Amino acid sequence: MTYGKDIGRKFYEDGSVRRYPGNTVVAPVKEDSAAYAVMTCLREKVIELGMDKYLILLPVNSYHMTIIRGVNDQIRDDAHWPSDLAKDAPMSVVDDYMERAITSANIPGPVKMKFDRVVMSASDVKVLVSFADEDHKRTVLEFRDRAADAIGLHLPGHDNYQFHITLAYTRVIPEGEDGEKAKEMIEQFSKYVADKGEFWVSAPHVAFYDDMLRFSPTRVKRDN
Repeated sequence: MTYGKDIGRKFYEDGSVRRYPGNTVVAPVKEDSAAYAVMTCLREKVIELGMDKYLILLPVNSYHMTIIRGVNDQIRDDAHWPSDLAKDAPMSVVDDYMERAITSANIPGPVKMKFDRVVMSASDVKVLVSFADEDHKRTVLEFRDRAADAIGLHLPGHDNYQFHITLAYTRVIPEGEDGEKAKEMIEQFSKYVADKGEFWVSAPHVAFYDDMLRFSPTRVKRDN
């Protein structure tokens, strides 16, 4: 049995959640978005096929598209931490810093996207998406640059970030017949989303999280 890459970091071996405090900017996928129906359909299909034993399916009320990643309490190295922020700063102070910086960059409104394909890795299952038009692309990418400048940190992969909506994290990597079944499932999923066209995600907001299952628009309690 080979566990997924985020087991022992974001999740325990049984799929239960670990603390992984941080902040970010997300555009929620709410029930009025066409993407919500697509994501819930994929989720139900995973269960129907019995592949959920390998995955940690995210709750439907947590679906979102990350606009720009923030910082995480457990990754305090030079490449992932603002130089103006002490590496031993408590997360309450970190949240203050990030919220001020990101808000100053003028967060955009709702974003129009379109589906590309579904991919599965040792880390997760993602629905890859792209911008519906050049105007939305320019608006979001310019915001990402402003926000990164305000934070004082261009995270690795900033310029070629692949926008996506996470469906699940990989708990155990399927092998043998189930490995082939997983590949077929992902191929079917990609064909399914390719026909679904464009959709909107809600206006982005600064989000705070203590784990990977809940992203809150309001501050969360920190232990440090």
